[in-house]
Amino acid sequence: MSFPYTSGDTDGDALSTALHVITTERDALTHLEYLYRTNELAAKNLSRAVSQLVHTIHRGGKLVVCGVGKSGKIGRKLEATMNSVGIHSVFLHPTEALHGDLGVIRSIDTLLLISFSGRTAELLLMLPHIPPTVPLIAITAHTHPSTCPLLSFNSPDMTILLPAPLHIDEESSFGLSAPTSSTTVALALGDALALATAQKLHNAPGQGPAEVFKGYHPGGAIGAAAATAAAINSAISTPSTSMTTSPSLVSLEDAGMKLSLDDNQPTNSSIDDDGGGGGPICASPHFVPIDCIPTVLPSRHPSSSTDITNKNDEEIHILDILLSAIQNPSSKSWVKLSPTSVIPPRLLRSCTTTHKVDSLVSALQSRGEFVSIDASKWMSIRASTSIASAKVVLEETMGIGEMMLSSPPPPPPHHQPSSGRDDEEERRNIVISVVDDADPSQILGFVAGEDVHPSLFSPPSSSPANVSETTT
Repeated sequence: MSFPYTSGDTDGDALSTALHVITTERDALTHLEYLYRTNELAAKNLSRAVSQLVHTIHRGGKLVVCGVGKSGKIGRKLEATMNSVGIHSVFLHPTEALHGDLGVIRSIDTLLLISFSGRTAELLLMLPHIPPTVPLIAITAHTHPSTCPLLSFNSPDMTILLPAPLHIDEESSFGLSAPTSSTTVALALGDALALATAQKLHNAPGQGPAEVFKGYHPGGAIGAAAATAAAINSAISTPSTSMTTSPSLVSLEDAGMKLSLDDNQPTNSSIDDDGGGGGPICASPHFVPIDCIPTVLPSRHPSSSTDITNKNDEEIHILDILLSAIQNPSSKSWVKLSPTSVIPPRLLRSCTTTHKVDSLVSALQSRGEFVSIDASKWMSIRASTSIASAKVVLEETMGIGEMMLSSPPPPPPHHQPSSGRDDEEERRNIVISVVDDADPSQILGFVAGEDVHPSLFSPPSSSPANVSETTT
């Protein structure tokens, strides 16, 4: 069945309306550009907002975006854009915040509010409960902070107004006040903030915004283009090798987590040894905020249909570690066994390829197997420490042979002497905990030693061993 099609003035009216909307929104963007070119306060505040976000990320904090209605949808898009260029961001609905989600906001975070009116009720109800140390950025139609209710809760030095006014109100232009031009200018201003911040944040050679974006975008046409370029470069620089994929890691690869199965190789994307080092370690694309790292939970539970239960069902298996990594791609293959015990990506690959997926973690640990890295073995570095300085610390630590790692747990009775493999595993799985400058007891996230200084973890060249064969 087909619907009747009529042409004539109706089509012309529709096209005229559509073009009017496009023209009006284009003019709104032109007006926005002119404002930031000519208004000293607007230009200054945009620069302040960029600097504030860079400072927040350097400290290991994040951007929390809030908005309601269409502004909330713009906020979700900006959250995605920020994350794609390496600016850790989350979206928080103000109503959900008042019902338990306020814990998302930490004292080292920055809050971005999107509200054309500048007086959205849900946002006004939330603001009194925000920690006073949290800076506030507002995208709104107001052109001066003194007229914006959202900025009345904080001192001027803790607030930044990013004006996004319209040259003509939507009802006058379109006959209804549906968010159109207002959301267009808010989105454009948010995109400008994201890219300007990324440009200032990621300034190490070979680790600019473009490289960071490609690293966070392995899928789609962008990911395919980046993978093709990487494959071409790899084919030119290194001979091809064959590799058998472990069945236990097929799902990881399907989930977009490109893990090397060769434990002798550092992770594919490493900080360039010859350059970089200028930015702080917490701005590295390899830094993973602690909030993104899941704690492994047992996936098996006793059946309620029987009185006989197996206590092993309540314990953690290798499969549970694997599932935690798959289900939390933002963790970049980092998982926690507990708040004081982590499994870095290299060790996760080793565990999932060396042991059966139904192996009990507790059983492996009781045999002296190297499964996780306890807090006593972490190397702590302040968030503001440059990558170059972190490399020096690693060189000095490994050079003198006194790792900030304790020996593995004592073996059980009758355990065969270790061949030294566990000690070598510890050396190759250095965990760097990145801590807050102001409060070193607060861990902001983790980065693997091999990602900071990959050349230190390259496999040593081995000479042929003399093998003596005995005959019987």
